Amino acid sequence: MVTIKDVAAHAGVAFKTVSRVINNDPTVKPKNREKVLKAIEELGYRPNRAAQMTRRKKSGVVGFIADELLRVPYTFDLIKGAQDLAWKHNKELMVLNVNVDKYSVEGAVNHLFEHRAEGIIYAAMYHREVQLPSHFSEVPTVLANCYDSDGHYPSIVPDEQEAARQITASMLSKGYNRIAFLNLNENIIAARLRKKGAEQAFADAKQSPDNLIIESVIINDEDGEHSVTRNRAAELINSFKPDAILCGQDPIAVEVYFVVQALGLQVGKDIGIGSFDDWDIIPSLVQPGLTTMALPHYEMGQWAFNYLLEERTDKAKETAQFTLVSRQSF
Repeated sequence: MVTIKDVAAHAGVAFKTVSRVINNDPTVKPKNREKVLKAIEELGYRPNRAAQMTRRKKSGVVGFIADELLRVPYTFDLIKGAQDLAWKHNKELMVLNVNVDKYSVEGAVNHLFEHRAEGIIYAAMYHREVQLPSHFSEVPTVLANCYDSDGHYPSIVPDEQEAARQITASMLSKGYNRIAFLNLNENIIAARLRKKGAEQAFADAKQSPDNLIIESVIINDEDGEHSVTRNRAAELINSFKPDAILCGQDPIAVEVYFVVQALGLQVGKDIGIGSFDDWDIIPSLVQPGLTTMALPHYEMGQWAFNYLLEERTDKAKETAQFTLVSRQSF
C-alpha cells in the first residue's frame, strides 16, 4: 500500500507538504502542489479517510439526507451539485435516502452523528414544507428544495412563480394569446405558485384573463394520485380552442403531444406546447423538441453545500431561478 511518505519521496518534497496538499491548504506553493498531485496520480495513492478523521477535530463528512429523492431522475442533480463541491473541497458526502415506509429520518440523523457529520443537507423530492426532528438542531443543517415554516433552518427553493411568469411571457411574446395551463396537483406549492406566475404574465402583458384557463390535471382520490391529462386536453382543445398549452411537468406534456397528434394537429405549428422540469431526456426525445423550464436542482445542491462550507449561521431563505430551455415546441 502506497503511503504518504512514499508520495513525499517520489515528489521530492517534505512529508508535511504532502499532508498540506491533501488537506487543500492554500499556502502550498503551486510548484510543490503540482509535484505532489503528479506523484499521487503516478503512485495511485489514496488518503486514509479513517485515519484523517481520528487526527482532525472535524470529520470532513457532510450528510445528505435525500427525502424520497431517488424516485425521480432529475432530482439527482441536487446530489450532484453538492457532490461536485465535496470533491473539490476534500469532503465526504454521505448520502442517505429516507422514506416514511422503510428508512426513517431519525435513523439517518443518528447514523450521521455516529460518523461525526459536520453538517447536514436535507433535500426533498419536490418543493414542500417539512418538519424535522429536534435532533437536527444539534448540527448545522440546511434545507434544499424544501423549507420549514418556523424558519429554524436556512433553505433554498425553486422560484416557481417567476418560472411560470417567464415561460408564459415567452409564449405571449411569440404571438400565442389563448393559453390553457394544465397544472400539477392543486394541493402542492409548485402548482399554486405557477398559477400565480401565469396570471402575472397575462396581467403584465395586459392580456384578457378570459384567454387563460388553468386546471389541475393531476388528481387525488381514494386510489391515490392519477392524471386526467388526455381527456382534459382533448376537451379543452375542442371547447376552449387554445393556441398554446402550458404543462405542469414534462410527462404531462408528453401526454398532450399524443392528444394533439391524435387530433391531426402539429405541435409547434398548429398549437404550441411548453412545460416545466427539463426531465432527463424526455424533452429531446419528443418531436419537435419540448421547450421547458429546467429546475435549478444542481444550483440548489451547490448553494446548500456552500452554506455549510462557509460555516454560515444566518437563517437565509433563498430562491433559485429556473432556466428556459428553448426547443421547437412553441
